[in-house]
Amino acid sequence: MIILMTTRNDQLTVFFDENNCVGFTKRNSLTDELHEKWFGVYREGVFVLNLVELAYLLSNSRVVVKNGDKDISTLQELVSQYNKCFDTSFWPMLSVFKDLRERGRRVRVLGPMKFLVKDKSGDLRLVYILEEKYSVSVNRLVELIDEARRNNLKATLAIVSLQGELTYYESNLVDLWVEKNERV
Repeated sequence: MIILMTTRNDQLTVFFDENNCVGFTKRNSLTDELHEKWFGVYREGVFVLNLVELAYLLSNSRVVVKNGDKDISTLQELVSQYNKCFDTSFWPMLSVFKDLRERGRRVRVLGPMKFLVKDKSGDLRLVYILEEKYSVSVNRLVELIDEARRNNLKATLAIVSLQGELTYYESNLVDLWVEKNERV
């Protein structure tokens, strides 16, 4: 695979791998700057962006996606060109990713509906994205919180409402003890 890379002003040209639904480009000073801000990962000298990261950077005019000899410069164009890459988890993830980034947090995509977030204070937390219209069992919530605790991280639930509004809930470990009261 040959990767040609050009930059215009402060924009990075990224190529799209439609089989894996990721963006990629050759390493350079712009990719190093993005990587320092918790965007993308390096794989064998190639800078790879997750679809959510790519969409965020595209919507902020930080990247241009190369499609043959045509440039894709908007998220709408990317969605129409590669619509098979955009599953139901994409839009809530993008909403939460965008909100956290705009609040000055560093965000790393760990998987579907899950981020690693570094707060302004330097604390790390796992953020799980839930949608209002989908039910989640208490056991599943306990699993999510336990995963964070096993990794010495805080757990935060990001709930995306049907209107696209976000609410964050931080979880805390609570031990509830019930004592039996005897009647005399």
